[in-house]
Amino acid sequence: MKINIVINTKIVIKRPNLKHITYVVLNMLKNIFQQVVVEVVINFAKEHMKNGKLAERLKCKKVRWKTSKGNRTTKIRTIFGYITIPQFQIEWLDNNGVWHKMYIVRMILGIEKWKRIPEYTKRVFAMIGALAPYRAVMKILEIMSGIKVPIMDIWRSVQSVGKNIKFDVDENESNVFEGDGTGIPVPEAGKRGEELKVLAQRKKRGGIRLAGINIGKYKKGWDKLFKPLRDKLKSFGEIVLITDGDTNIFKGVGKKVRVILQRCLWHIPHETKYTLWQDKVKRKSAIWKYILARIILICNVKRLYYEEDDVIDKIIDEKMEMLNKLINSCKNMGYTNTYTFLLNSKNDIFGGIQRGIKGGTTSLVERVMRTINNRINVGTWSPQGSLNVCKIRGAYYYNDWSI
Repeated sequence: MKINIVINTKIVIKRPNLKHITYVVLNMLKNIFQQVVVEVVINFAKEHMKNGKLAERLKCKKVRWKTSKGNRTTKIRTIFGYITIPQFQIEWLDNNGVWHKMYIVRMILGIEKWKRIPEYTKRVFAMIGALAPYRAVMKILEIMSGIKVPIMDIWRSVQSVGKNIKFDVDENESNVFEGDGTGIPVPEAGKRGEELKVLAQRKKRGGIRLAGINIGKYKKGWDKLFKPLRDKLKSFGEIVLITDGDTNIFKGVGKKVRVILQRCLWHIPHETKYTLWQDKVKRKSAIWKYILARIILICNVKRLYYEEDDVIDKIIDEKMEMLNKLINSCKNMGYTNTYTFLLNSKNDIFGGIQRGIKGGTTSLVERVMRTINNRINVGTWSPQGSLNVCKIRGAYYYNDWSI
């Protein structure tokens, strides 16, 4: 449907500079937008009444105008502020021959009844609120639209939109999953008092998507994340789960899902630096460099992408021999923490590689954590508030969610 709209507006320019002209134009936007919305509604209402689409939509025999003048009005929140639009009223005839009255503005615009802030406006506020601090969002909206949006409107939009975003397993993607957690700054619960838990699913063509997000205490809550996903996980027959070594993730999956564990080969050298510090090994000393160099060589499996299966098996055997020697060396030197860590990592260090995910053992979910922390590190959060903003941010960056 083509609509020709003529906009009537007046402007007063007091100073011929770009800042003042921008200010004047921004103040025009609300009035222009309001006029456009009114013209669109009345034109679509008339067209739909004429071609019978309105009666078909209402599932009734007949519709007619009660008033097309719009004597009553309603306010709707937009990104340009509140606009006032007429409440065009119709009458419709039911199957019993009884006429009923109704306003059609919200129906035509796709806006929920009794809602001053439509879902679309909420999604715009929520999107920006998940990408930047709330006070920064207020200033951005003021600069770009000329409207001051209350900070609580932005916060409420984030909470409303975030809680309705759902994540799930995609059965058309790969059976390789990654689990990890990151601390969330929650009041009266320590520096990072709660843990955000993320389950990511690898795509067949590269990259990842989010399959589940939850928040809870450290080492707890994984069962709550996995519970709604277990039926679809079982459909794979078996899944490969890449973790940083947190066994609580494995426990959360449940006994009915067959899991092949694979240690993230990025985390192992990273954690080894920490265990060497625990063992009081001087940083960048000869022994520190030796242990770290050996574990990096063991965990470097990029070449496995290009080799035949029998060559891969031989390389893994060589690496396992190197690891066993390194574990024994740490034990003999009294590096208890490093010895224990490497010994516990041994069983799952090449589990996924041997079952088909050649070389793909660096946890991509670390990217998700960096993405989330860029927003979460600004401010202090309630558990539910942090979960909602993380859901929006995660869905936008990794699951193609948009406004």
